[in-house]
Amino acid sequence: MSWVWVDFGGVICEPPGERESAALMRAVGTEGEAFWEVYWERRKDYDLGLVDAAGYWGQVCGRLGRTAGPALLDELLALDLAMWMYLNPGTMAVLTELADRRVPLALLSNAPPEMARLIDGQPWAARFAHRFFSADLRRAKPDPRVYQEVCERLGAEPGEVVFIDDRAENVEAARELGIEGVLFTDAERLRADLATVYSI
Repeated sequence: MSWVWVDFGGVICEPPGERESAALMRAVGTEGEAFWEVYWERRKDYDLGLVDAAGYWGQVCGRLGRTAGPALLDELLALDLAMWMYLNPGTMAVLTELADRRVPLALLSNAPPEMARLIDGQPWAARFAHRFFSADLRRAKPDPRVYQEVCERLGAEPGEVVFIDDRAENVEAARELGIEGVLFTDAERLRADLATVYSI
């Protein structure tokens, strides 16, 4: 295998914790599943860069019966970005070992423009020779064209790629193209899965 592609949310970073989720929900004035249903329902267009942060959060607030002024929109954007910035130390250790062995790494994430640029600016992002985001590609996983385009840009055949993601539908879409898909559950399992390909 020549490349390891890694998802961001839920793999490199931890899923949103209760404290961070609660802060975001308090700002919107709701709680529980009602919030998350609207959050994810409206997320795809934001991840694709079809709406900006103000448009996305305006839609979320509107669906929840809130009117979002500029101050609230700025607060929601900041809380949302911060919520996804808690790195998984186990994953980071695995990635460091791969980088030390000069295994080519690429990041492939469904992420809106603000998240993409924030990730680009993180010191750890330098581990990745290439970083691909849905907002830049204008396509999102599990669209097979995402994987095909990244293969083309990297000059890689599907059989030369290991792809790690925490969503089964994204992994399955990659496998259907001949990519070695690894479903992420935790860093220990990831290490065991990668040990069959790389000595880590």
